[in-house]
Amino acid sequence: MVNNLRGNPIKYENSQEIRIEREFLTRKYLLRLNKNLCNGCGLCSKICPEEAIKEEPPLVVNGHLEKKPTIDFDIDSCILCGECAVLCPLNALDMEVDGKEISTFVKNEAFPVLLKEINITKEKCDPECDAKCQEECPTEAIRVTKKSEKGQDRITNVQITESLCFYCKRCELACDHDAIQVRKPFRGSIELNTDLCPEGCMACAEICPTHTIQIENDKPQVFSEFCIFCSACQKVCPNQAIDVSRDWIFHTDVTAAAWLTALKKLTSVKTVAKELRIKSGQRRTSTVRGRERQLHLKSEQPNSDQAEAFLKILNKYKK
Repeated sequence: MVNNLRGNPIKYENSQEIRIEREFLTRKYLLRLNKNLCNGCGLCSKICPEEAIKEEPPLVVNGHLEKKPTIDFDIDSCILCGECAVLCPLNALDMEVDGKEISTFVKNEAFPVLLKEINITKEKCDPECDAKCQEECPTEAIRVTKKSEKGQDRITNVQITESLCFYCKRCELACDHDAIQVRKPFRGSIELNTDLCPEGCMACAEICPTHTIQIENDKPQVFSEFCIFCSACQKVCPNQAIDVSRDWIFHTDVTAAAWLTALKKLTSVKTVAKELRIKSGQRRTSTVRGRERQLHLKSEQPNSDQAEAFLKILNKYKK
């Protein structure tokens, strides 16, 4: 604990987590890092507007990951904006404002919410599939409950712990019955130049949270459909044989400067320009439709002379 004066940030740390708390008379902020979920990918450090997140490099010995990269917080710089919690691909960071899970910038409409979801149509589930989705999940975020009735098994529930879900699509692609649909928040690419790989090196496969990279015939193989574009593999590679890039981030509607700055850091100037063009086109379409509605309503309204004449006829009829 650094300083317990009201309004000053306080940092707590143990082997499982780091917590930063800041309390005012009417509001309380909490930023929490789950060390077990964090793989040190560094996206949070990359987008931090105050450069308050510091990275510690990995340790690779004889092709194996002896120590994964880690992050830490400079509480003198951290403003508890919550951008890091919004964009963490592993849900290792979360933020609360007055006990509710939301970042400060999202609350103030300066930052979007990422669009990510997993939907399961339980009616399509086949109890004879051996719960492949549950077996494939790298974080045990899926739990399938079966019940036996009259010698027949049936699936009674499929529970998703979304705080553990990486939205990697392993469950979706494992399901033979099209019962699962997953939407990833990031879109991008991963490229691996195996000619640069040191013999026997497995660091990239060991750090990958979704088993996108697997070792086959002593060489890493990439299964890009499972990639969540966290870039941790690129960070631990000793020979720079891996390149991970993001070209789109799916999110709720917002065009604040804070978001555009973060988007540029995570993707490219080209992506930012494309997003601005799309938003501009949507605004123009909305404006045109609004004018068309106004003209339509105006054309339906009778002019005052017609209205007065109609009222005179109606009054005469009543008499």
